[in-house]
Amino acid sequence: MTTFDTAIGSAADPFGRRKPVRVLVSLRISYLTDESTSLERQLADARAYITEKVSHGLNWVEVGTARDAHVSATKQHPMDRAELGHWLKERAPEFDLILFWKLDRFIRKVTDMQDMLRWADGHGKKTFASVTEPIFDMTGPFQHVIISLFSVLAEMEAGNTSLRVKSFRESIREQQRWPGGMPAYGFEVCRGEDGAAHLRQNPRQVDVIREIAKRLLAKDSPETAAEIANALNSRKEPTPRGTRPSRRIADSGREYAWTAAGIRKMLKSEALMGWKMESRPVSGKKYYETVPIIKENGSKIRMAEPIFTDEEWKTIQAHLSERSFPVSPPINVTPFLDVVLCGYCRGKMRLHVSRRETKNGRKEYPKFRCVSPRTVGGRTRYGCEDQASWEPGRLLATFEHHLMERFGDIEAEERIYVVVEGHGTRMREIEELVSVIMTDMEPGRRYGTALTRPQAERMLDKLNAEYEFLHEEPTGDRWEYRSLGQTWRQLWESAEVPELERLMRKNGVQFLCRRNSFELFVPERLKV
Repeated sequence: MTTFDTAIGSAADPFGRRKPVRVLVSLRISYLTDESTSLERQLADARAYITEKVSHGLNWVEVGTARDAHVSATKQHPMDRAELGHWLKERAPEFDLILFWKLDRFIRKVTDMQDMLRWADGHGKKTFASVTEPIFDMTGPFQHVIISLFSVLAEMEAGNTSLRVKSFRESIREQQRWPGGMPAYGFEVCRGEDGAAHLRQNPRQVDVIREIAKRLLAKDSPETAAEIANALNSRKEPTPRGTRPSRRIADSGREYAWTAAGIRKMLKSEALMGWKMESRPVSGKKYYETVPIIKENGSKIRMAEPIFTDEEWKTIQAHLSERSFPVSPPINVTPFLDVVLCGYCRGKMRLHVSRRETKNGRKEYPKFRCVSPRTVGGRTRYGCEDQASWEPGRLLATFEHHLMERFGDIEAEERIYVVVEGHGTRMREIEELVSVIMTDMEPGRRYGTALTRPQAERMLDKLNAEYEFLHEEPTGDRWEYRSLGQTWRQLWESAEVPELERLMRKNGVQFLCRRNSFELFVPERLKV
């Protein structure tokens, strides 16, 4: 039994009974994995681990499971995960320990681990445990050092895999060799005479690409990209991703579908001209762009025969440019993020601004819209099926109206997390003191005379009152509300938006938006 087991399993109630350790099992799996780390395997091992602790006399009790599938620990903070994030933000008083199969299933970045350590300290000294790493100890004086070390190792392990792949790709970057992965639609991997991987045209896919271009550029009755996508879907033509679906998609029985945006993106890619491509980050953005590789002598690398001639390529690009307009993210940060939500899926709403060049200059089209990810035909789309959009001024004015109508003249409060220390030790001390005093009140003892008995009775009254007070006090961590000294209306008029956002999120206020109605959702504590 480790020091970790001893520390978290030694707390007892006033009657000497061992208190239960409420365990939240955290499960995570990324897109690319195998059965050895499946959610079912993680859960089975975690429950076996809890059973083992119980057999050793520790009162571990599973109180919940947070399942997060297809989530990358290097890209998503624990607070941002769907199920684990909900437990951390809203149900923290319900558990004492987070149990995970392995540290890298929980976290892969040192900074994220440091955030979680600070969160644990501020929420009742919660602890962490690993099923497969017994040395993971959260109780000793060096707990933060040990955990940070494990976090560094997990981050290094994730980085090493990426480094090996990047090293190989860099070594053959300027060669006519295929580095691996899925080639662009219209091409397939083949084995050359030198034994290395190369590319060649895929005849069937080339026919589809040329058909799309022909229908798009037809002089008599040209079709839109959306119409072409519908036609391809109707005849069950495999999409670029559908030719090699991931195991996850194949197992689910779903199929990828052609889309107008997908067709435009495919036709704009220079990979169709047989060039070798690479991804590079876009300055100031979070996404990457795919561009041809340029050798030191300034030339491109031809991996296969081009699908179009140079003239055909220029015609296609000119046609696509005439029928597109740039879409860029908003300059300002979305106000009341995590407060203003989609009323259909309760997903986040973001401020989106489209900009379009017109004869009278550039016009902007700002709107709030749902950005919940969903899968359509095997592809990720943003915005739930029932999504709607709202003009920002109208939406925020409606939010203010609903809030002020219900809470404008109510005293503003802030929800805070209260950590309640156990009173078991003091209650046992009182029980022992009462026993000693009662014994000393017997004839011939210290308080056995008429002169000293009143003194003992006063002591017993004080101890009894303290015992009753401690007995009535809540014994578990909980949310409490602290007055801010002004009404919500006064706060709304005087505070800055970031401070209002913080208070709304902390108090659990949500404003649900639907096409023809709005709903202000508040915790029971705030309802009047």
